Amino acid sequence: MTATYETITYEKDGPIAFVTLNRPEKLNALSTDLQLEVRDALEDAGWADNDIRVIVLKAAGRAFSAGFDISGGDERPNGVEMRESFLQGKGFSASSWWDVFWNNPKPIIAQIHGYCIAGGLATATFCDLRICSEDAKFGAPEIRTGGPYIPAVWPWVIGMTKARELLYTGNLIDADEAKRLDLVNQVVPAEDLDTAVRTQAETIAKLPRPTVEYNKKLINMAYELMGVRQVIDRSMELEAMALTSPESSDEIAHFAKLRAEQGLNAALKWNAARFESEDAWHRS
Repeated sequence: MTATYETITYEKDGPIAFVTLNRPEKLNALSTDLQLEVRDALEDAGWADNDIRVIVLKAAGRAFSAGFDISGGDERPNGVEMRESFLQGKGFSASSWWDVFWNNPKPIIAQIHGYCIAGGLATATFCDLRICSEDAKFGAPEIRTGGPYIPAVWPWVIGMTKARELLYTGNLIDADEAKRLDLVNQVVPAEDLDTAVRTQAETIAKLPRPTVEYNKKLINMAYELMGVRQVIDRSMELEAMALTSPESSDEIAHFAKLRAEQGLNAALKWNAARFESEDAWHRS
């Protein structure tokens, strides 16, 4: 493997491939460039290198990922662009990002620390297993200023009741609650995270490669028969519709106006202030 990456690092250690999100100054926000580089690395580890048995997705800095990059420029399209992209089948859709993980023949372990929210949590949820440190935080706070949560697979992962609560409020949950809900497989102290993930990866790597691959296919098939793929495809269309609807809320419009006139930080601060009392109560 000779590719040079700008937003990730990609390393192989025996049967394990490590893909590390490497935009720590942006809390590993998922820019288009980063998505393309992750895709390239996962395709190499998954299909091109038969010596690799397990893939670990981790992150540099103080967070796993704060989500899709909305800092400006063309990293995240506006509602009209999203709708046109969906209708024309162009660019990354929810299903194309999902497929990079879902259809990969190798199991992918998400190694999570710090914030794992929005598109970052979507990406971790697309992985096969999730192991996190005790400081991890999870949630979909972006729904407070936008359309439906793109990877709406939570009813399958954590159950309908909790999925409704989190997707109707944008509240965050901690590592212990994530474990109780089976959103993660294991919670460990931060200093033990690397060891815990490697131990799990090494255990999987000892199994016959076809056994693991076909078991993954069988599990995927079970959920596809329950309609998970249709939900992923539909969610992108619904988000684009929500963001471009004539009934689009005053909150979404005001957030967009603040972002355009005063910058993203001003818009985020305004939105956070609206939920200050709710978040303080939830933290307590």
